[in-house]
Amino acid sequence: MATVPASERDALKVIRELEELGKVKAEAVGEELGFSTEYATVLCRSLWKSGYIRGTTITGYEITEKGEKFLLELEKS
Repeated sequence: MATVPASERDALKVIRELEELGKVKAEAVGEELGFSTEYATVLCRSLWKSGYIRGTTITGYEITEKGEKFLLELEKS
């Protein structure tokens, strides 16, 4: 399994949960995790660069197929 820092794993889980509620923004991710918007933006940018999420103007952040596979692996372990 890929080495992903705990804070990024947590952010990925939150993005998955928030996707069901609508548009996912860094502010909402930070709020859920108790982080500043700036730090949440850094986490999201890192996840995006790694291919786990993508950003769109319509939906905000959303998990990619690679991100879903990673989360499924996490749940199994």
